[in-house]
Amino acid sequence: MGLSRILALPVILVCASQAPAQSRLEADFSQRLIKLDVAAVDAKGAPVTDLRAADIQVREDGKPHPVVFFRFSGSRRPIAPAGPGEFLNRPAPPATVILLDRWNERLMTMAAAWQDVSAAVAHMETLDRVYLYILTNRGDVVPVYPLPPADADLHAAPPPTSEDLVARLNDAVRTLTGLRDVETLDPLQRADTTMMALGLFSKMASIAGRKNLIWVTHGFPLQVTGLTGNWVDYTQQVQNLAQMAARAQVAFYTVDQSAEGAGADVAGLSRMTLETFAGVSGGRWYASGRTKDAIAGALTDARGSYQLAYYSSARETGWKERKIRVDAVRKGVHLQTREGYFGDEGTPDPEQMAENAFDRESHSPFEATEIPLRVIMSRKPAGVHFDIHIDPADVLIEHRGQRFQGGLTVAFGFYRGGIFQGPGPTIQKDLDYSQEQFNQVSKDGIVIPQDVSVSGQTEQVRVMVFDRRLQSLGSVTIPIG
Repeated sequence: MGLSRILALPVILVCASQAPAQSRLEADFSQRLIKLDVAAVDAKGAPVTDLRAADIQVREDGKPHPVVFFRFSGSRRPIAPAGPGEFLNRPAPPATVILLDRWNERLMTMAAAWQDVSAAVAHMETLDRVYLYILTNRGDVVPVYPLPPADADLHAAPPPTSEDLVARLNDAVRTLTGLRDVETLDPLQRADTTMMALGLFSKMASIAGRKNLIWVTHGFPLQVTGLTGNWVDYTQQVQNLAQMAARAQVAFYTVDQSAEGAGADVAGLSRMTLETFAGVSGGRWYASGRTKDAIAGALTDARGSYQLAYYSSARETGWKERKIRVDAVRKGVHLQTREGYFGDEGTPDPEQMAENAFDRESHSPFEATEIPLRVIMSRKPAGVHFDIHIDPADVLIEHRGQRFQGGLTVAFGFYRGGIFQGPGPTIQKDLDYSQEQFNQVSKDGIVIPQDVSVSGQTEQVRVMVFDRRLQSLGSVTIPIG
């Protein structure tokens, strides 16, 4: 039974308990957990929103692996309305960055990519969480409409209109035109500068959940010969950067301006680079002039997205690629996810990951929705009481021996006027159920009660829940002033 009826049922309370830096439960987790964002579309390209774990087959290097976690995470996930005194985090569209690359452009197609991006933006129904940058022909990344700053806290700027953003883009392109002829650059400098610029995805890390980077570009070849004859193979560097993006849940959707049309790269030397970025990060490759299709594809993937996880049996380290294939049993359903990972992808420390996630989310203007939350607030003489409701299907609870186990960390942030004032308590929760208890909690849901002392200056409290195994996050901000 879902959370829509959670208030009408008895609940199992998870008692607050302080735990050591590494919990007893997590000390037994020795296998490598692989977490995937998977998009599902039908034969017509429409999102599929009703898959179950039984509909999915996962193979790593050709070997099947059981799915240990599976949930629908689409941006149009149905959600019951909030009840009296209840607050929840609602699904939202993914953050999408469009990067118009003029650093790698050819003179014959300079206008085409600009017009392609302008037309795509002009036809978007909403620009909520859509951001736009230009990689100039000086090699600088210039914001046209930037991501929220690192200290945005609870202040999310209203999105511009399509007309406003197109006007900003046109002004920026005209201002930045003619600074340098990129065709005179050393190809090695061209590739190195591009790789540095693509680190833009790291700015998206403060936004939890799936994110998209639409890169409109001519790209650069994987194998590059410099002006002095020195030869460099960028394959591993491209794979590494794309894998870092996948870890940050950023998928590249590359629009290959070299694929066709005037000034096209007849040899197609950049296509493999762009396909690698897309494939390793879980995105898609598009041909010239298809920025509109790339944006639509990214948003469709988000509406039909799922989170799944499985345990890899791979133990060795080193730069060995592990191929991932995810298929749907149901006929006519196509699944899109990252193509694999590499052997040096180590297991992160869950406590450090939780600390980093809470620090980023404390300054984010957006609620994290990887873990849907329902929080009921009530006043107490010494502060505020929160009952945090979580559907157990939204966190990883594993059957280990005779027990069902998982691990959550709960944290609080205090705000005044939307500005972060400081952290509240952080409590580690070990979930440990017998079969009977697990059956009950699966039916009734999890409730974590917590009393929090707040000062008279506090106007908002952000409740944050982190799944230490899945490294997923949920948050909801509650006004108390």
